[in-house]
Amino acid sequence: MKSTLILVAAAALLPSALAAKPKLNQYGSMDDCNNDRNILYHAAPVSGRCYNLDDKTKAFFWATGGMLNPRVYHGKDCNGIEDPLSTNGRCIDKGSWQSFKMW
Repeated sequence: MKSTLILVAAAALLPSALAAKPKLNQYGSMDDCNNDRNILYHAAPVSGRCYNLDDKTKAFFWATGGMLNPRVYHGKDCNGIEDPLSTNGRCIDKGSWQSFKMW
């Protein structure tokens, strides 16, 4: 009986776990980001890999997909000053950030 309950609980959680995929979208404006249109670049970030933000990017959106440590960096290739991001993805002005990584 206990094993049946565990299987039912695991099956109920599976769709939400599969739906939580990491995402990094780059946009040419905050308006495009807020309205999810005209994506310049899209990535499904892999844990520990650095993603440089393009010079055309003015805003970006991230979703952690379960990774709990999103970071942005003031230098390319995840160098320089590092700032933490919320684990709740949202549109954010690129500002002086040049790269992104999460794990």
